Amino acid sequence: MVWLNILNNENFLLAAEILFIVIGSMLLGILLSYLSSNSIRTKVSELTVALEEEKKQAEELREQIAQISQIRTDLQSGLEDMNAKSAAQARAYFDQQLYLQSRDEEFKSQKSTIDSLQATIDTYQQKLTVIQEELEKTRSQDARPRRNINPPTVSANFEHVSKLLGKQVTDNDLTLIAGIGPKTATLLQSKGIDTWEDLAHAPVDTLRAILDEAGGVYKSQDPTHWAKQAVMASQGEWRKLRVFQEALKKTE
Repeated sequence: MVWLNILNNENFLLAAEILFIVIGSMLLGILLSYLSSNSIRTKVSELTVALEEEKKQAEELREQIAQISQIRTDLQSGLEDMNAKSAAQARAYFDQQLYLQSRDEEFKSQKSTIDSLQATIDTYQQKLTVIQEELEKTRSQDARPRRNINPPTVSANFEHVSKLLGKQVTDNDLTLIAGIGPKTATLLQSKGIDTWEDLAHAPVDTLRAILDEAGGVYKSQDPTHWAKQAVMASQGEWRKLRVFQEALKKTE
């Protein structure tokens, strides 16, 4: 009966209900605490694993950064070398440009000089052509047989003539003729050509035949102008003879 009274007591029921709630809350708290503790440990474990992964990744990143830094250093060094080479090539190109410019100016100067020399050569070539034509005319005239050459006898002041011609001159001295030396004069005299008049009448072919027959150095002599000089000497045209002989020297 007492228990029934106790059970029917609302205060007791309220207290029991409260106690049940408290105990349930405590049990639930313990359970939640336990579950929470396991969850935290799991989370901590996962975070630890993740942290290790992060460390590994960080280490790999540091290695990559180090490699990239080394590559950057190498690239920087290569770039500096390329810049140095480029600067050297630029200087070399500039020097070559200056050299080519100087060579071009030198070439223009030399070309101007060459053109001037060529013009001078052309002028002398024309003069030489005229002289050769005159010589050919003279040879063709000297090659003709001379007939009726009767130069007047001239009395000369050979002392004056010697000063004029710059050499000792005597009457009918064959060595006065340019191209005739003492030995050649002796050879001609042995063939009957003793005077300037004899030499003036002698055909060029006859004189060449005499020289060829004598042989040796005589064959190399050219008697083309001997007769013409002999005519001038026999006629006393000493100034004309000197001018003619000087012209012969210039053409040799």
